[in-house]
Amino acid sequence: MPFRVLFVCSGNTCRSPLAEGIARRVLAAHANGTFAVESAGTFAETGGVASSGSLEVARENGLDLESFQSRQLTEALLDAADVVIVMEPAHRSVVLGVRPTADTKTFLLGELSGRQGRDASVPDPFGGPIESYRRTFQRLDTLIREGLPRLFEMAERKADRA
Repeated sequence: MPFRVLFVCSGNTCRSPLAEGIARRVLAAHANGTFAVESAGTFAETGGVASSGSLEVARENGLDLESFQSRQLTEALLDAADVVIVMEPAHRSVVLGVRPTADTKTFLLGELSGRQGRDASVPDPFGGPIESYRRTFQRLDTLIREGLPRLFEMAERKADRA
């Protein structure tokens, strides 16, 4: 059974779809199918498309978000996830409001690599210029790669318990 990673942002159109695509690519190169990666939004409209900025930046970086569809964060998604990775503290609050028991498995993305405070968050590029989406992509890519050892450690602990 794969280790399930759920990325969460607000609308599931900018940060979390990019994070999902980046993580899938990075984990495919390092983890040989032992991870499943998904995303959702705290205030998402189910069936929406990725934002135009995210689509453009994804294309520039060899990711395909053309068929991506947004979805609302649900109890079922939280229950299925082994780790919930949020973009900012407000997302953690919503996650814990939906499922208080998710506290021990919910992290700001930067926390996985030891960052704290504002340095652990990923600002929302929504409505900004394409450069803000490019900065967001680079930040997501950096934080996901920095957090890989922690994700591998979590997955290994789960496998040891199984």
